Amino acid sequence: MDQVKFLNDDLKHFFTDKPFDVANNLDGDIFRQHENRVTKRFELEQNNYFIKTHGPIGWKEILKNLIQFKTPVVGAKREYQALNHLSKNGVKCPEVRGFGLRGLNPANSSSFLITKELHNTISLEDFFFKRIHEELSFKDKKNLIIKVAALIRRMHATGLNHRDLYLCHIHIQKNTDINDIDLSLIDLHRAQIRSKVPLRWLVKDLGGFIHSVLQFNLTERDFYRFFMTYFDCSLEVLLQTHQKLLQTILGRAFEMYLKPQVKGISLNVRDKEVNESEFSKYIEDKRRFVIRKDKELFKDQILKFLDDEESLINSGEVIKNERGHLVVRLKLKDQDFYFKKYRIKNIYHGFTRVLKPTRANNSMRATFWFNAVGIKTATPILFCEDKGFLGARASYLVTESIVGKSLDDALMIEDNHVRVISSIDAFFKRINWIGYCHGDAKTSNFFMDKSLIAFDLDSSCQSFMHPFQRKTLLRDKKRILKSLKSYNAIYSKLSKRFNRS
Repeated sequence: MDQVKFLNDDLKHFFTDKPFDVANNLDGDIFRQHENRVTKRFELEQNNYFIKTHGPIGWKEILKNLIQFKTPVVGAKREYQALNHLSKNGVKCPEVRGFGLRGLNPANSSSFLITKELHNTISLEDFFFKRIHEELSFKDKKNLIIKVAALIRRMHATGLNHRDLYLCHIHIQKNTDINDIDLSLIDLHRAQIRSKVPLRWLVKDLGGFIHSVLQFNLTERDFYRFFMTYFDCSLEVLLQTHQKLLQTILGRAFEMYLKPQVKGISLNVRDKEVNESEFSKYIEDKRRFVIRKDKELFKDQILKFLDDEESLINSGEVIKNERGHLVVRLKLKDQDFYFKKYRIKNIYHGFTRVLKPTRANNSMRATFWFNAVGIKTATPILFCEDKGFLGARASYLVTESIVGKSLDDALMIEDNHVRVISSIDAFFKRINWIGYCHGDAKTSNFFMDKSLIAFDLDSSCQSFMHPFQRKTLLRDKKRILKSLKSYNAIYSKLSKRFNRS
């Protein structure tokens, strides 16, 4: 039996005859179109509406979703219920003006949903892409962050999780008064309603939302302000009580953000080139490597030095030459590069590393994760692994030289000490967001420019298992403090900061 409902007389009269045929053949501007779902904007009696029509999806699609442990999106009923639920609980969203459902079989049913157009609004994604946020004062930016966090908090408090929560699905008035911000949630066709939002779905919503924000270079304070509002607590309580959950949310956000970039430098991915990546990929008989697309003119020269270690050593300045590690600074076409070769010491050493990523791989991966949270590193140019019988025999990393002073040199100037303390503290807070440790955090492995620059990341590792990550992070903090023992004031102040976090 068909279910058809209209909350507007004009719509009721317009859709009187065969409402599903009218809905499917309605003239209007198409905003989105999927295999079985179309969203159109149309005008009727000087009023603007959006209509979303859902066609049959078939049992094949339903079974595919179930096998992948996903809830299939079947029809407009889920969004119809979600919009009514939010409106009843005072969360602003598009007003429902019509709904229709035909057929009891979920695989073959058809449905439509009509909502009133949100007048004179743009998505927050467009708001950020147009750089409108950069024109806001500190006070106005703070107010916007608080309002967005409060909206998401209210949505979750009603027991509803969005499942598609990104900047583009929150709308703001075009000429909004920042002191009286009007925000609305849209696109709720995947939403779920329960008495309380389960933790895993809360993490997915917040992780997805933060992921959509990362490209706009918000500050550490912006993120903390968002979460302080969402959890309705002070910074101290946030870091003490919600630290583990915060780390899980941010870990998911950065993993989503970095997925295409990490895929682009993965030597295990068969695609020789990933279009979204800044790197070109080469798979050869004896080696596999990636090189930055804007530095490919250096490719032949770099590979020549990788093939001839003696020539590399004789042509550049040797920084380190140990049994398992060679570092050479070399100038190519008036540009300084660091060549790092991670050697396999012997058969036993090679056997122990068969199931482990190479040290060059560790450095590359850590570089992407560190950069994502605003930590500067040396810019990688080439990452290479030799092929061996039981895995890579040796690995290589070529980076640009680092601009700035070594941290040891920066510490010789007393005026730098306050900045050094703040920079080191911020470094550990940020790597904690993403479950990382440096692995060899001592002053000789950092540089200072305007901020701290992390170096020698081949021992870096990531763990979202809280006790292990906490232990490795604590080990890093002890190591950096040990290397600062001769600077009593810095050692004392940094110790106090570490104890508070």
